[in-house]
Amino acid sequence: MTALEVDTDTLADAFRRHHTWLVQRLALVIGDAEEARDLAQETFARAAKRWPLPPGQPVEQWLAVVGVRLALNERRRRRRWGFLSVREEDSVWAMNVNPDLWKAMMDLDLRSRAALVLTALDGYSQDEVGELLGVPRGTVASWLSRARDRLRPILEDEAR
Repeated sequence: MTALEVDTDTLADAFRRHHTWLVQRLALVIGDAEEARDLAQETFARAAKRWPLPPGQPVEQWLAVVGVRLALNERRRRRRWGFLSVREEDSVWAMNVNPDLWKAMMDLDLRSRAALVLTALDGYSQDEVGELLGVPRGTVASWLSRARDRLRPILEDEAR
């Protein structure tokens, strides 16, 4: 087996292990299931160009960062061109994936949603999210504070 075959097999394994997880995370960020699938494909295409990843670089972290950056860029593009953000069938799909989280996150702005997904779901620190998204830690903290303030009443009502 050549070195290229080993790398391809490893990338294929990473795809099998992380594709569904990545699509779900990106759907929560961008609010569009079909676009999340496309962004996940683009993320893996970029991974293939850089494979193997640098030693010590967790595959999940690399995928999350690249995927979220692509989602943020796509959201900006859609806003610039005036596309609708969520189609009805996409909200139904997201509701099936994680209904409570989707309902609670629907009204958050994209940056807060991305920061929340990366910290609360994927376990990154605020410092790491700031570095990943190219903003100061304080900006991430502000996004998260506003998101928590907005989510708290919704999630507390659902807990009752």
